[in-house]
Amino acid sequence: MDDAERQQLADRLSGLSFQAAHREMRKIDRDAVLKYFRNSYWDEYHTLWLLPNLGVEVTLVEKSDIDTLNQREYGGPPWQRRLGVEFQYIEARVAPLERPVEKF
Repeated sequence: MDDAERQQLADRLSGLSFQAAHREMRKIDRDAVLKYFRNSYWDEYHTLWLLPNLGVEVTLVEKSDIDTLNQREYGGPPWQRRLGVEFQYIEARVAPLERPVEKF
């Protein structure tokens, strides 16, 4: 894939929801490998897909939105608070594959 095709793929995946982009990986490449899921990098969460037939790696980027949820809704004591994390899908980054993919 050249730069224009990679940018076009990144734009198409960025327009989808996270779940739809996640499902799209297997449609794009049958041999797709999920390398890691929601690894934390500073204030972002990355999910890395390797697409060996296309020679690219796709990183789905999310940000976390931490809200304080009231524990009373969950049946606990009123003075306790619970942290709830919601992930917001931001973008997809497509880069050339640097190393060959090893399947176990």
